[in-house]
Amino acid sequence: MGLMTGADYRASLADGRKVWLDGARVANVASHPAFSPMVDAVAAIYDLHHDPVHAEAMTFALPDGARGSRFYKIPESRRDLELRRQMTSTILERIGPTMDRFGDETVSPLFVVQDRKAWFDRFDPRYAAAAAHWLDRLQRENLFLTSGNTDPKGDRSKQPFEQKDPDLWLRVVRETDAGIVIRGAKFETGAPYAHVAFVKPTVGAWIEANRDYAVACIVELNAPGVRHLCRAPLTAGGAAQADPFEYPLTARYDEIDTLIVFDDVLVPWENVIFSRTPELAAMIRSEFARWAAHGFLTRCLAKAELLVGAALLCAEQAGTLGIPAVRTKVTELMSFHKTIQAFLHASEAACETTESGFVMPNQAIQNAGRIYCTQTYGQAVTTLRDIAGGQAVMLPSRAMLDNPEIGADIAKYFAAGAFGAEERLRTLHLVRDLTASAYAGRAQAYQMFAETPVFAQQAALYATYDRDRARALAQSLCQPADERAADGVWEAAE
Repeated sequence: MGLMTGADYRASLADGRKVWLDGARVANVASHPAFSPMVDAVAAIYDLHHDPVHAEAMTFALPDGARGSRFYKIPESRRDLELRRQMTSTILERIGPTMDRFGDETVSPLFVVQDRKAWFDRFDPRYAAAAAHWLDRLQRENLFLTSGNTDPKGDRSKQPFEQKDPDLWLRVVRETDAGIVIRGAKFETGAPYAHVAFVKPTVGAWIEANRDYAVACIVELNAPGVRHLCRAPLTAGGAAQADPFEYPLTARYDEIDTLIVFDDVLVPWENVIFSRTPELAAMIRSEFARWAAHGFLTRCLAKAELLVGAALLCAEQAGTLGIPAVRTKVTELMSFHKTIQAFLHASEAACETTESGFVMPNQAIQNAGRIYCTQTYGQAVTTLRDIAGGQAVMLPSRAMLDNPEIGADIAKYFAAGAFGAEERLRTLHLVRDLTASAYAGRAQAYQMFAETPVFAQQAALYATYDRDRARALAQSLCQPADERAADGVWEAAE
């Protein structure tokens, strides 16, 4: 059928999926006020794929001459990595700089299976074949692939097999000739308006007793037995009911988080990536971020630039940009932005070739970058809050400004210098949505945990850091100079 357009995408969501919000079944996801702004944003991404100006960044040539979505192309060169960054940056610049989930990074586990095909084939040749089939289909149709990662977990002091209710971690109930039957639940962002989910194991101890929980598969999100239980919108009535004047981010980019319930869902073997295989569960958990973290850093870069822009607008309009203390805080945000950019570009420049000949960002640099982003985003938001001061949480609504009786008061007291009240209020409402709204709180929580908790990121950095080189360098300095020259340890560390 070829790459979908925005109109195709909207129509595709009318597929009988079972989505629940605020205790009611959602009849039409595309038009519901809680989902329609994000559906509009994702539809615009689909249309970008058909814009000749962005053809190289958004698409690539398939072997048969058709165009495929670059979302789902595994990088084979440094240039491919650069184009992936350009692709995600184009979306963030043109559609929305604070969007987190639109499919480009959730494909990373399929890249891992493609890269590790020989290892997967040791367990069952159907696994890598399923991954290859789905990569080809995703490339050709550009389906919205989300994830299915985090289990409810229950009592976290117990292993999955020890839980009183065995379904608190998603598991394989049985295997049949037709496929596997799975039961449980996963938390995920954007699932109600995505097409398919890559369901993968969460962090765990992959011992034999947890074998039933060692499963990964592609699940169509309208499949029988799948239910979407959505969190409440960040504003009453849903994002479409919010005024973009007062909620410039909330009204456009409320990415609804969902508990996906899998109630004895049959997954055909051609969609099974692995089943009851603890060894593969451990491997996919340790390697799935090989390419996904690159997208995370690109998103962090866009958010950091938005924080800088909001700080500049706020300080310029308030007349405080010339104050050294304020300018220092603005430069702190600029440093935050440029540090992320340095991690991102360095990870590409020092890219690594995998065992199968694919190209991935330098893992140690990338992992250090995502730890930095995770740990410092909250501090950057606090810096913007300091620049804005308390006024960002004392703002009148648009209705107050437009009221004929009191509008003049708002116009008078919220103006500053050459900047009128409406212009300043728009800036201050943006600052509030970045620092002090429900949207801001959800964004900071997402930043902390969506890329796995910091301890898991730190473990990944430890595993990918060249410890032998660092150890050899230190050891060489512990030896007499003549011994260093004799055994060449120093040269080996250089």
